[in-house]
Amino acid sequence: MNIIIFRTSVNSRKELTYIRPIFNTLFGENNWSFDFDDVDKVLRIVSAIPCATAVRQILSSFGFLCEEMPYSLDEVGFL
Repeated sequence: MNIIIFRTSVNSRKELTYIRPIFNTLFGENNWSFDFDDVDKVLRIVSAIPCATAVRQILSSFGFLCEEMPYSLDEVGFL
């Protein structure tokens, strides 16, 4: 399994009305989450397959920005 994280422009749970069913179908209800308290409105997805392109397309189709962020500790300079 891979954990992919994204910086997004999704600001609230209300904005997930149309996205939630799509993400639940693609990834499973417990395999994705938003952190609305984070300044980057981080979306975390656990997926066995590469999904960054699909996630970007889904969010952009609803008018949201989405940018993949580095996940491993060595990519963010901690190691």
